[in-house]
Parts: sequence; C-alpha cells; structure tokens
Amino acid sequence: MNEYETEEQQVAALKSWWKSNGTSIIVGLFVGVASIFGYREYVNQNHGHLVQASDLYMQAAQSVALQTIDKEMIDDKAVDINNTLINEYGDTPYAALSSLALAKLEYEKNNIDAAVAQLELAVKHASDDMIKQIANLRLARVYIEQEKYTEATTILEMAHDAAYDAQIEELKGDIYRAKGEVEAARSAYDKAISLQGASASKWLRLKRQNLGA
Repeated sequence: MNEYETEEQQVAALKSWWKSNGTSIIVGLFVGVASIFGYREYVNQNHGHLVQASDLYMQAAQSVALQTIDKEMIDDKAVDINNTLINEYGDTPYAALSSLALAKLEYEKNNIDAAVAQLELAVKHASDDMIKQIANLRLARVYIEQEKYTEATTILEMAHDAAYDAQIEELKGDIYRAKGEVEAARSAYDKAISLQGASASKWLRLKRQNLGA
C-alpha cells in the first residue's frame, strides 16, 4: 500500500478491499474447515463400520471353529451373522471371508450345494481381488466334483494373477481327465508341475503318473 500517502488512506483502502472480498474469504474458510471435519467424520464412520464387521466376522469364525471340532453340532449363529455381513457389510472384506469359512464347514459336512452357495456369495461380495480368486478356485474345484465342467472351465478361463497359474493348470487337468481327454490332461498336469517346480505336490505328480508317458 505504498501508493497511499497517509495512514488514514491506507485504513480506508483496507476497509474498501475487505468490503469487496471479505465475504468470499469467509465462505472459503468455512468450506475448507467443513471439508476437513467432514472428512474426519467420514474416516471415523468408515473405521467404525470396519470394526463392527470385524467383530461380527470373529463371532462367525468362532462358531464355525466349534462346529468343525464337533461335526454333530448344529449352530445357526454363523449363518445368521454371515447374512448380516452380506446385507449390511457387503462393502467390507469380512462378508466374503465369512462366506469362505461357511463354505468350508458346509463342504466338510457334505452339504455340497450349501457350500457352492456360500462360495458364490464369496465371489459376488469379495472386495479384494485375492479373496475373489481364492473363492473362484475353490468354487471351480467343487464344480468339478459335481461334474459341472462347463461352469468350472468358465471360471478357469477368467483373468487371474500369475501366482495362480499352477493351480489353474492342475484343475484344467482334472477336467480333461474326468472327460477322458488324456493327452490334454497330461499337458495341463505337466504345465502345473513345471510351474511349481520342486514344490509340486505328490498328489499332483501321482495324477500325472497315472496317465502314463
């Protein structure tokens, strides 16, 4: 404000500038502060949502663990909690994880259709690619057991991380073997063994050996 000769002129100029720009500055400050507090509130609510989902998942996992130990035990608590997770916390990883746990339990109790239903829910609600791919692989295995080869093949042809290549090739081999396509089964098993190297399971090697040279 050096262009103003006196202090009174400087004060008058400042008042005039504030009259023209003060409102927009106040609004801008208000919006900025509101945004900060709004973001904090969002983070707090989101954190609370995840914590609640985590607590429910732990309860479901405990119920599943008890039923795994006692095969004769019937407890609908895990199913009820899983339904809550699916309906109210489907945007968290815990919904899919709960369905995976229930699928394993149902499969071990020989409730294959129920296991498939839970695996399909896990795939549908998985918010994490890794969880979705694990659920898809397990679902493909059960489909093969049910002789639903078309459904299983559709899953195995989906885009996936390279880390799952060996498992997918092995499952493809299982499908080819079940359909009597021996040469294709050999090729798939060979790829799976090659990908796994020294860590290839004895079961995989046995399946390949049983198909001959």
